[in-house]
Amino acid sequence: MLSCNHSEGDQNPDNVFRKSVGSCTLLSLAFFVGIPGNILVMWSIYRKLKNISVTVLLIGNLAFSDFLILLFLPFWIYTSAVNKWVFGLVFCKMLMYIIYSNLYVSIFLITLLSVERFLAVFRPFHLQRWTKQHLFKKITLLIWITAALLGLLALPFYNSNQSNESFQCILHEYNSDTQKVLFLLLETCIGCLVPFCIIIFCYAYLWRKLREMKFVGRRQSDKIIILVVGTFVICWIPYHMFNILNIASVLLGSCNLEGIMDLGGKISGPLLVLNSCLNPLFYFYYALRMKSPTKAFRLNMLFEKIGGTETEQKPPSENNPERKPLDNNSMVAFNHSCA
Repeated sequence: MLSCNHSEGDQNPDNVFRKSVGSCTLLSLAFFVGIPGNILVMWSIYRKLKNISVTVLLIGNLAFSDFLILLFLPFWIYTSAVNKWVFGLVFCKMLMYIIYSNLYVSIFLITLLSVERFLAVFRPFHLQRWTKQHLFKKITLLIWITAALLGLLALPFYNSNQSNESFQCILHEYNSDTQKVLFLLLETCIGCLVPFCIIIFCYAYLWRKLREMKFVGRRQSDKIIILVVGTFVICWIPYHMFNILNIASVLLGSCNLEGIMDLGGKISGPLLVLNSCLNPLFYFYYALRMKSPTKAFRLNMLFEKIGGTETEQKPPSENNPERKPLDNNSMVAFNHSCA
């Protein structure tokens, strides 16, 4: 297995101290912002909304997943401060399993959210029919089950015999280069290539369609969803880019690339954590911009508005004689949505 000797400068006490202070500060900020923020989002959705749309359902599940990722940050903050893991191998595996599983949940939920937005514009009637059949609730449950199974893949990759040095809770400690390459390829395909291709496909077509339907493109709710998805992609791209470099370093036997991977872990890891606390900030920002007589219910109104976008267009019904005929402007909008 490729083994590279890293610079002793990385182990310099001053460098270690600076990294610990920076890491602790960043993780603490993410914890104190993300935990109450995601709790408030879940409370607003599951306790205050009478009717939860598909979009809002996915936002609520995403908030719960982010909450679970951030919940255990105090253990990593303490570990970063003392520069060693003191909670044992079993607890290390348990925490890694929870975090790793919820990272997959986040990826799949964002992908499903992109597909749902695509259907809301191109196939609104299909979306309504599938919503009535509770199809998206079933898919959401399947996402959690699938992520729980994928999380098991991370458990074997640990070295419990670290008696010569202080134990470090590392996500992956591989037994061979082949094992490392296969696992990283699987992670890159399932967690990056397939979901990101779906996301890019959905929003490439959405962008072109929304430019034609200008009145839809200006919706505040569409901006929020695009912002959430876009931020997620930006925060995750470095992680998978360094995964690809990691594969290249093994295949090429390059210690130079291995050194870049060390830097990549210090960059991509905090970005993943930050992504889990950013979404509530986006919701709060747009909620504060809404005009409401009571500030306390602005967040509820925001989620109601987001959920209302997928039911704005309803198919004609023969059982609804009181339905008013469409005027010219409505007919144009209707034809665009069904194109």
